[in-house]
Amino acid sequence: MSRFHLEHRRRFRLRQQLRTTDDVSTYRHTLALLMLDRGQRTAEVADLLGVSRRSVELWRGRYLADPVPRSLVPGTSPGRPSLWQEDLLAVLRASLHQSPQDWGYQATTWTVPLLGKHLAHWCDPPPADDTLRRQLHALGYVWKRPRYVLEPEPRRAAKMRRIRQRRKELPPRTVLLFEDETDLLLFPPLRAAWALRGRQAPVRLCGRNARRVLFGVLNIQTGTRLLLPREYQRAGDFQALLRLVAGHYRGWNVVVVLDEDPSHTAKGSLRLARELRIALWWLPKRSPELNPMDHLWRHGKAEICADRQYSSIDELVQRFIHYLMSLSAEEALRKAGILSGDFWLDE
Repeated sequence: MSRFHLEHRRRFRLRQQLRTTDDVSTYRHTLALLMLDRGQRTAEVADLLGVSRRSVELWRGRYLADPVPRSLVPGTSPGRPSLWQEDLLAVLRASLHQSPQDWGYQATTWTVPLLGKHLAHWCDPPPADDTLRRQLHALGYVWKRPRYVLEPEPRRAAKMRRIRQRRKELPPRTVLLFEDETDLLLFPPLRAAWALRGRQAPVRLCGRNARRVLFGVLNIQTGTRLLLPREYQRAGDFQALLRLVAGHYRGWNVVVVLDEDPSHTAKGSLRLARELRIALWWLPKRSPELNPMDHLWRHGKAEICADRQYSSIDELVQRFIHYLMSLSAEEALRKAGILSGDFWLDE
């Protein structure tokens, strides 16, 4: 058999395919031809790759018949009709752009077996699992863990417009406050750190975790903050915050914008708000990004809590409150997102 020799242009293209492919078979086929091009014998290449001489000769012959890198991709040999006709490929793309639940399946995400079962309605027999995986890779899909995404409330936009309109109609001597709670845990939230490759950096913990709930309100006009630490997030704890707000803003009309947590919507909480003449405006459900207090909590945890282990939960709460209360009014409003040009309440 004559010596296998590649032109410079074709050698470059094969090397490029070797660097970019994520398919094991394609990598092996391409590597075999580059090894032959370096002058290695067929038997030697077959032994190094763990295949038969016949396989190496078939790859060589396939490439000589169609000297392009794609001819080394499994399933693309000359004369073999592709399973992925335009109609079936369109069905696959349309399916992947939707949840399996939209097609009547109980699954929340697509898997290869489920896709095969689904495509069997349009293709008999359905694609093999390996064929389907190759096509998914070709379309840019990879196998990785999904994440939860909260679906916004259907009437979200209408509620936001209503709050903006009601704000314009507020009488004089009215303060508009945003309220929220956050959990503070003794075990610190962990961020990225230096560690040896292949190993995770250990963080030693001792004792039991502890928890406190921090209630807070933010005046979006002045940046004034009122914070109240509690052991639990119950209706009685929220009612204690309402009394704190009423005492601080005595003689003012008070409007509090907040979410519909059970502690907020409890009958006792609503009754006390009416007695204290505090109006409660409800944010759209599943919309924490609309609450400036949520952004303020995040900045505080990044500065005080992340990667820091305190001796007690009380020390953590004290430092957290001190950090938020030490911010100037402008800093608090900026970190809460109120001074940004696209704050939703100013639209």
